Amino acid sequence: MTDEEYKWFLRNEVVDAGLCTFCGACAAVCPNDRIEFKADGPALKEECPRNGEGACKDVCQRVVTFASKISPNIFGFKAKPPSLLGQYETIVAARAADPTIRDAGQDGGAVTALLTYCMNEGLIDGVIATGDIGKPSSCVVRSEEELLKTAGSKYSSVPVLSAIKDAGDITNAAVVGLPCQVNGIRKTQFFPGLTAHGYEVGENGEKIKIPNIAYVIGLFCTENFNYEKLADFMEERGVDISNIRKATIHLDELVVMTDSGSYEFDLNDLWNAGCVLDGCVICRDAVSKLADISAGYMGSGKGWTTLMGRTAKGIELIKAAEEAGYIETKPEVDLHRIEEFAGLKMQRFNWELKRRLDEGKNVQFYWASDYPGVMGETKGTFFVKIKTNSGLIGADQLAKAAELANKYGDRTFEITTRQSVEIQGVPGTNVDKLMSEIYASGLATIGMGYVSSCVGMDYCTEGLVETKKLSGELTMAFAQKLTPHKMKIGIAGCGNDCVRAKRHDIGLIGQVHPEIDTEKCNGCGRCAELCRVDAISIVYGNAVIDKDKCISCGWCIRGCPNEAAIEKKRGYTVWIGANDARRPSDGILLKSFCTTEEIPELIDAVAGTFVKYRTKPGRERLGNVIANVGEGMFLKEVLDQM
Repeated sequence: MTDEEYKWFLRNEVVDAGLCTFCGACAAVCPNDRIEFKADGPALKEECPRNGEGACKDVCQRVVTFASKISPNIFGFKAKPPSLLGQYETIVAARAADPTIRDAGQDGGAVTALLTYCMNEGLIDGVIATGDIGKPSSCVVRSEEELLKTAGSKYSSVPVLSAIKDAGDITNAAVVGLPCQVNGIRKTQFFPGLTAHGYEVGENGEKIKIPNIAYVIGLFCTENFNYEKLADFMEERGVDISNIRKATIHLDELVVMTDSGSYEFDLNDLWNAGCVLDGCVICRDAVSKLADISAGYMGSGKGWTTLMGRTAKGIELIKAAEEAGYIETKPEVDLHRIEEFAGLKMQRFNWELKRRLDEGKNVQFYWASDYPGVMGETKGTFFVKIKTNSGLIGADQLAKAAELANKYGDRTFEITTRQSVEIQGVPGTNVDKLMSEIYASGLATIGMGYVSSCVGMDYCTEGLVETKKLSGELTMAFAQKLTPHKMKIGIAGCGNDCVRAKRHDIGLIGQVHPEIDTEKCNGCGRCAELCRVDAISIVYGNAVIDKDKCISCGWCIRGCPNEAAIEKKRGYTVWIGANDARRPSDGILLKSFCTTEEIPELIDAVAGTFVKYRTKPGRERLGNVIANVGEGMFLKEVLDQM
């Protein structure tokens, strides 16, 4: 049986659809080593018991990127909406301080210098990268000497991530790759949390080993080439690809250096000759937006590398390597050139997308999940979740959302149980245009981690505490932070608990503590009549409150005609560990009468303790972890942090 006859989702929906980028993530997570790479992409070497719909499908970033779910994990839970250059905190021009590294590397050797620093400082014990200029291949670099041999850009498609399966002895790895490979390693790195199941187990119990990914360094990328077609193209022009010692793309040319001299090839000629990978032409990322550090020649002068520090540890690595004398930097970077470079790639993407759609070709709108709150529907369309203030939305905002639903969706809304407004039935071709208008109009989208609440004391006569302002603050503080762990927060303004706060992972309920002023009480019994839990009785002409029954709802205070039921304190009671999910659990009382100032710190302590003890990301909710640890121990550890 040939590989064409094997049932494999990725062959049909990604490879044959011209979407594959040769990143190698599928091979990295296959426990039975059934995937090999041929000239036209990955293929099965033998029949797959899962019909090719196992971990390889889950990890493929051309099925869905899940960038909006990955971003909170890597950006310190301060992920921002997608943009042309992605988010970054620092940008500098850099080059290796060591002349040997500078000469061996690309555009000043800054990346090689950073990796050398990491190796020498024991931050990593291996690098997963591309080796060999002639016919590049994925490899695991274990020494500084090997690092120098692999320095420089290769410009041929290589399944870099497939080398992960050869990194069994590596504890902490750095990965160097193109934007597609960066997406692939991030999906591999956060696989269990994204899919709610662990890595695939082989037929005989085999398990893959993914080393800890200490650093991800992404490269700027215009396009990548099919090695065989590129070799044929160059041979026709008198260049033996095996003799190439160095290659670089500058502006609109591919420049290669051999022992006999340098040669320039127009990128348009390479394009017209079919050398560019089909999957490259429909790529949107020119600058490796999900990397810790992005690196490329664009924006800096000759012999210098532009470094974009994106994550906290990426920024720290640049700083530490410079202080240790491995790199030197300067602030002069032409940001406009980088924006122009990234913009041209997006223009080409849009052109290619239109061409494929016009020709009736199958297109996976894999990039829709770059945006938070955008998810696929059964019809192949998408819904877009508009953020409200925990249920409150201005009339003008709602009118704008309705306008967008008419313009880009199927003219319907879903009012969700999490108090957001979802625009339904958005075709993939409309997602970018819709999101552009959403951001321009001041609206926002949001995924999980949304705090829901009732209207509270600002609107409801029975409300005891403010809810909407607090829920908005908690959403901004914790939505992204708690998203990877699926922790839901609910706030109820009173004991009626209209939002079922006690069935949330973290539930806040307004409460007021009543006491009876015996001097003012005449035993009329009005408070006892109003009490819905029979916590009040009249004894010897005075009202008496049974504290074991009282739920601190405040009805007695509101209804006492003699002002004898008085308020002693007011605040929020905090319940944790409940959920109505696949494995429901009941909540437990953490603390009573909390102030709004205490609550963020308390939630942070709960979240930190949860992360400490969880063992199955994506499968365990807070209540499950509390049950495993023990209620008393969990509560004590949380409260000891206060």
